[in-house]
Amino acid sequence: MPATASVIPREATRADVPAIRDVARATWERDYPAVLNRESVADTVEEWYDADRLAADVDRGDAVVLVAERHPRDDANDADDADDADVVGFVHAIVDGDCGTLLRAYVHPDARGEGVGRALVDAALDAFRDRGCDRAEAMVLARNDPGNAFYRSLGFEHVSTDTTIIGGDGYDERVYFRYL
Repeated sequence: MPATASVIPREATRADVPAIRDVARATWERDYPAVLNRESVADTVEEWYDADRLAADVDRGDAVVLVAERHPRDDANDADDADDADVVGFVHAIVDGDCGTLLRAYVHPDARGEGVGRALVDAALDAFRDRGCDRAEAMVLARNDPGNAFYRSLGFEHVSTDTTIIGGDGYDERVYFRYL
């Protein structure tokens, strides 16, 4: 009988930084080829996911950095093997007063459709509530149709459009909001 997998969100550690960078790179390369050239994607991944900066964010008190691990499940003994777990997604967020902001929520293209994104965002919203937040924001590039649909499916409402700079060029970025 084929093995199934379970997905478990957890707080990221410094040891997860290379896997987070891998997920970011795979996601940007898959989702944005019609929007950004390959060089812009590579430069942005290096800038936004600089290993030292990301490691510092993992340790920051106002940051919420979560990863989703996919654990293979052996149907014969129904036990997860932590040594075989793969990081297949992450959320990078910050808390400012009573608002939590989802800066990035990415799922590796090979793990989409498995509920990874929803599990990660639900865990981030729980972390926001635990830190006293009563509302949440999320940002996504306007041309990322699946990302926009994802946040709407989670009850977020589009409230404004800002501009973000990627590779020296401005891109529309939608801001979403919901009460917790």
